[in-house]
Amino acid sequence: MRSRPVSDYHSQHRYQKRVLLQLILLVSIIILVSGCASPGPSAQGQQADAGNYVWPAPPEKPKIRYLGSLKSSDSFDSGQGMGLREWFLGKEEEETRALVKPYGVFSDSQGRVYVADTGISGLVVFDLNRETMEFLGTSGPGTLKKPTGVTTDSAGNVYVSDVIDHRVVMYSKDGQFINAFGGSDVLVSPVGLTFNDTTQQLYVVDSKKHQVIVFNKNGDVDFTIGDRGSEKGKFNYPTNITIDEKGQIYLADTMNFRVQIFDQQGKYLNGFGNLGDGRGQFSRLKGIGVDLEGHIYTIDAAFNNMQIFNQGGQLLLTVGKPGTGPGGFYLPAGAHVDKNNKIFVADQLNQRIQMFEYLGEAE
Repeated sequence: MRSRPVSDYHSQHRYQKRVLLQLILLVSIIILVSGCASPGPSAQGQQADAGNYVWPAPPEKPKIRYLGSLKSSDSFDSGQGMGLREWFLGKEEEETRALVKPYGVFSDSQGRVYVADTGISGLVVFDLNRETMEFLGTSGPGTLKKPTGVTTDSAGNVYVSDVIDHRVVMYSKDGQFINAFGGSDVLVSPVGLTFNDTTQQLYVVDSKKHQVIVFNKNGDVDFTIGDRGSEKGKFNYPTNITIDEKGQIYLADTMNFRVQIFDQQGKYLNGFGNLGDGRGQFSRLKGIGVDLEGHIYTIDAAFNNMQIFNQGGQLLLTVGKPGTGPGGFYLPAGAHVDKNNKIFVADQLNQRIQMFEYLGEAE
């Protein structure tokens, strides 16, 4: 075999050295870009939004502050820059799981936000501490078809209403099926629900029966509240319900355009609201919640806002308007105010849960 000239070896050596230097330079640039990269769109947007939106607007003292939103498994994107492997090989394809049409929402004491999404056959669980999005009720006897409402008890058991199967499904705190309440002979259209830890009773709103059905922990009916009508203590397509620290029950009497308040035995206590498009009136009342100071939060799907009242029914503050940004709503539905005065609203057609907090009188 004929040997190659020395000049060829030198040329080849220079070429390899040049390629190596270019590779070292490229890697250095990648490391620099990766280390200095700004947060991704999700994290960056949440950081920019949090705390910058308050109601009422300055110079008034703020009462409500926007915290962020939950939309998908990307809601917990850390926002860190890409690593070298991702830069060279591309980010691994991973299915983004997202909300479709959230209706009911509830937050427990462990940082879990439960979402009953009528477009998903299963309950969505956002864990704010672990930064995960998971599902339960997707298989077995506890399979959900069209979840509409969700709540928990102090033991961590989870209750979800299913409007297709005319029942409420009960799961343990780790997501295992325990029991099912109702059935087509008891429930027609179960929607909102709330649990009374003092009496160990579950209150379920049946919109088409125009009633609240109260179950004991075994799933038996203890008593019912109301029937169809416009008089005090009667309902017209009610939707959602909540309970305060004293055991008082607050009901969104949707097509009577009012809030009704009862004691835990179902005795009528008070009510307020009427049909109209003015401040303090209702058109399509849906979500309802109560904070630790007794303020009543109402969500109107027609007005695309949240109105806050005192116990006497006096309007204190209006939050939000139609839109897609922070505090913007598009057909909102269920709501929940947790024991830390955090407010969660199911913003249906914006496909997200919006999170706020009540700042209290002391701040």
